[in-house]
Amino acid sequence: MSPTRHGARLASATAALAILAIAVGAGAASASHFRASGPDLSVTGDVATWELTSAWATNSHGTFVAEEEYDDDLGDYTGEWVGETEVKAISSYSDIPGAGAGTGVTLSITSVIETDEPLFAQVVETMSGSLAGLPDGLYELYAEGCCRVGDIENSATSDFSQWVRFSKTGSTYAVAPRLTSPIIYAPLALDGTTTMVSYAAPGATTWTVVESADGPYYGSQTLPCSTFVGAALEIGAEHCTGGDVYTDIYLTGTFWAFKTTIADAAGRQSVAETLFRVESIPEPYIDEHAWLDGGGTAVFSAYAEDVVVNSWRVTCTNTADSTDVLTATSPTSPISVSGFIGEQQYDCVVAATNGAGTGTTTQGDYVVTAPDIELALEFGAGDLYAGSSALVSGAGLDEESDYTLTMYSDPLELLSGVTDLDGAFSEDVVIPEDACITGEHELRLIGQSDNASVSASQYVEIDAECMVVRVSSTPFGAPELAETGSAPTALAVGIGTTTLALGAALLLGAGLLRRASRRTV
Repeated sequence: MSPTRHGARLASATAALAILAIAVGAGAASASHFRASGPDLSVTGDVATWELTSAWATNSHGTFVAEEEYDDDLGDYTGEWVGETEVKAISSYSDIPGAGAGTGVTLSITSVIETDEPLFAQVVETMSGSLAGLPDGLYELYAEGCCRVGDIENSATSDFSQWVRFSKTGSTYAVAPRLTSPIIYAPLALDGTTTMVSYAAPGATTWTVVESADGPYYGSQTLPCSTFVGAALEIGAEHCTGGDVYTDIYLTGTFWAFKTTIADAAGRQSVAETLFRVESIPEPYIDEHAWLDGGGTAVFSAYAEDVVVNSWRVTCTNTADSTDVLTATSPTSPISVSGFIGEQQYDCVVAATNGAGTGTTTQGDYVVTAPDIELALEFGAGDLYAGSSALVSGAGLDEESDYTLTMYSDPLELLSGVTDLDGAFSEDVVIPEDACITGEHELRLIGQSDNASVSASQYVEIDAECMVVRVSSTPFGAPELAETGSAPTALAVGIGTTTLALGAALLLGAGLLRRASRRTV
């Protein structure tokens, strides 16, 4: 397998988050999580497209077929993917998977999409190729050598495998049924009550789990306290046999897996791997923060790997005044906390809660000093905009750090400077003639505090004669600026709950990108 790969694309991360939101909404958000990895084969004309999906623990996924090209001279990956799998001929659908005869016909990698999320990591490999050279017969596509999580309790081998079987008669191809709902959540309750997992696979007439006499299993070990009937797996204390004790086996945070075979009336089959994890108490941490409202509000980006989190809570305590305690809760991260006093130090902890319990960070893990910047306009409605002045000031910032005052929409930089050795500045700025742009504008002052951005904004509307129509500390209704460009971040939004969430999502988007990584196992 290849070495560690570079970060996943933000677009892929966003798409996976959208999928995750749908799945959680449809199931038990506080439950253990399942991911079925089923092969998806389709044939159009003579061209076959085979999609393999795998999703396991965050940062522990790999590829079945694809390999990303590595340039030894550059010492980095090229972003190009290569790899192919051969179509194998089988004599019957009861043949041992992967043991078919080679045909020389191959499918080649056309795309690979990788994403890492707090809950799971996912790879979707797509291969395509022509089957025109195949004679009539029975065939199989088989892939192995991917995606084992190191602490799966009942796995006896290093690798997972997937396969799909189909037939060709003249120009007609008949393919196996496939799963249509690959992301599955189910409440594997810690108290041992029954869990049922249902699948959807149109055209399937039989469902089996690769099993021994003791029940479903993966590798060579049984999946304890379980039974599989029809299209549903049940895991519960009532299914324990041979002295097994449910709560002694399905421990908090442990991973498990099983393999399901889906077949149609003709015997064509596809096989899905399913990984699930018993719910565990979150182990949260704060990754980064940003300042809004001139330093009065902090937006914390928090994470808890490989678990569902139902609610977040951030508590910040003034280290010089224990009665100055700020708290905020949110069902999602980032979490916005308001009420900070400029130049005061705060010790912030985050707690994350799900059905298994609440985990929290410790005091001293994340300490911030609240900055204080101010943008005071010395003009109002009826004044001439050009030639008017504004006072900009700041304290509690990084020493000798940059600060800027910019007018959006153009954007037009009105002032830039560097803080003193105490991290402070104070300066008057005069609005220049070239700022006379008709429309609504944001004046945004930005500085740096503990390597986090801090901003303060004022809003002004200018008429065609460069006269001030109105000024405001919040955006004018819908956040539409003059038709000369747009502000690059969401720092311009107001500090209400909704707008803060939007601003934080964009401001901390780079943090999500940094959290995403790609690895093979």
